[in-house]
Amino acid sequence: MTTTASPYQIELLHHTLGLRADRREPFRDYFVAGPGHHDMPDLEALERLGLMGRHRAPSFCDPSDIVFYTTDAGRALALEMLPQPPPPPPPKHSQHREWMDADTGFSFGEWLCGARLPKFESRGDWWRGAGEYRMYRDAWDGDYGTYRDAEGQWAKTKKEAKASYKAALRGLLARRRATLAA
Repeated sequence: MTTTASPYQIELLHHTLGLRADRREPFRDYFVAGPGHHDMPDLEALERLGLMGRHRAPSFCDPSDIVFYTTDAGRALALEMLPQPPPPPPPKHSQHREWMDADTGFSFGEWLCGARLPKFESRGDWWRGAGEYRMYRDAWDGDYGTYRDAEGQWAKTKKEAKASYKAALRGLLARRRATLAA
């Protein structure tokens, strides 16, 4: 559609309809302006072009206000001239995304931690309610295999065993920091 509407007047049509590049469905169709409004010359020019019309202002508005609305031609032009939405941002880099793309068959924890994934072990007579849990983490020594570098105390529930493991892990990390600082 060829028209003599300026880019700013097209923006006024977009504003009147509540359109943006990322919101392409009109949700309103009015622009209230009164005498002396800075957009009045452009709104009247759009009216002369047949792209806008005017209604009487509702009673809650000032009697000198004018309510402009878009005509079918104005709506069509506004939709035609609406800029394309920006492309979505690329997905953020994350280890989870790498794991999803790797398709290794490991759980995320196994993929992330490898052999250092914390594990539970249990002991006791579970039929009599005398079972216990302990949580631990293996580390590789580089030559002979694995050893437990962090290990919690035996506890009645997995929750208690996990809390004990976390305390042991904090102690291990504190000892390592002290060694590095020395």
